[in-house]
Amino acid sequence: MAREYEHVGDFRRDLFFKLGVLLAQEYDVLVLEDLNVQDLIQKGVTKKRRLRLHDSSFSKLRRILEWGFVKRGKLVLPVPAYNTSRECFLCGRINQSLTLEDRVFHCPHCGFTIDRDLNASLVLLKRSEWVPPFWCACL
Repeated sequence: MAREYEHVGDFRRDLFFKLGVLLAQEYDVLVLEDLNVQDLIQKGVTKKRRLRLHDSSFSKLRRILEWGFVKRGKLVLPVPAYNTSRECFLCGRINQSLTLEDRVFHCPHCGFTIDRDLNASLVLLKRSEWVPPFWCACL
């Protein structure tokens, strides 16, 4: 059993390194949610969700991604994680009624509707205050 866990850990580490290299080769900036997994685990979540969070290796993935970008002289921007899923990208107001099961973000204030994960990533980009160079066509 220990050998199987070791194999899974090695596979995960290899996957993280490959992902880090791929992203660092493709992009110049990495915007990361400054997520504290321990806080997520301690909050009132179910046992099943706590086990998944423990097994997810967020911090290991983050360290490897940061290493890959810094090694290549690329920019890493940590952004506060508070309410990124609930904040509206357009108006900045917080949707308090949003639950973890909701996959679509709908702002009750301005009516903006978008995939929840895409909205959170746009909020992170906005909070990072990173402005692409004038020649960049990435946005």
